[in-house]
Amino acid sequence: EQEPDYQQHLRPRAALPADLGPVKGRWALIIGVSKYRDKRVSPLPYAGADAKALHSWLVSPTGGRYAPERVKLLLDEQATGAALREGFFEWLKQPIAEDMVTVFYAGHGSPESPDNPQNLYLLPYDVDYGKIAATGFPMWDIETALKRHIKARRVIIIADACHSAGVGEQYEIARRSNRGLRVAPVTRALESVSAGVCVLSASDTSQLSQEGEQWGGGHGVFSHFLLEGLKGKADVNQDSRVTVGELVPYISEKVRRATRSGQCPQVSGKYDPAMTIQISSPR
Repeated sequence: EQEPDYQQHLRPRAALPADLGPVKGRWALIIGVSKYRDKRVSPLPYAGADAKALHSWLVSPTGGRYAPERVKLLLDEQATGAALREGFFEWLKQPIAEDMVTVFYAGHGSPESPDNPQNLYLLPYDVDYGKIAATGFPMWDIETALKRHIKARRVIIIADACHSAGVGEQYEIARRSNRGLRVAPVTRALESVSAGVCVLSASDTSQLSQEGEQWGGGHGVFSHFLLEGLKGKADVNQDSRVTVGELVPYISEKVRRATRSGQCPQVSGKYDPAMTIQISSPR
């Protein structure tokens, strides 16, 4: 069987706007949900650790060098549906067009039901297991935020969300009846976003996003290699900055090797591969 062309995603799918010039400021919204109020939703032991580790790197003077007041961190009880909406629709109104925005989510993702697999949701802390559609955070709300509220013309959305099998009562019924379940990936849900947006997700459809102590002492495998890449291991040309064009193939190869191709990160969007999450490292 022929190996998929993972490099194809580095080629922008449409013409980008005219030269946007240098990035003026960098902002980030970081979300991690390890435990849920509704105990029927299984915990994810390392999602919070992934979010905290990325936050620490972003604000570190030897890491991303973001201004701490421009990085919003929502963990567990803080990551309610209302807090996610406030983050996307209000807090991220602050960046101007010349700024860059990074959004990171680690937690459960789920379709609405087996009959509506195209309706994808991120699951906030206060999601109701029996009412995913009413209490989840719809992926199309992210698209709305990008089109109507977020002015920054450079955006990277990174989702380490397990969406291989749905969450909720309807999925339990479907599994018990041995119904075949197929889920659209997060990247497909945001394929129609405007130019300048890169969407990177941890796994392909029907795959489980893996986590464990073997990766950095306790991380999701995707988030572990995301951090390793940002810290310099993806810096192929050694110019002290890691671009999306360097980061994507690094993460793709490392995650596929570590999971024996059990997890294949996906990327989509119309973006400039030269975009970088970090400010150049101090000399």
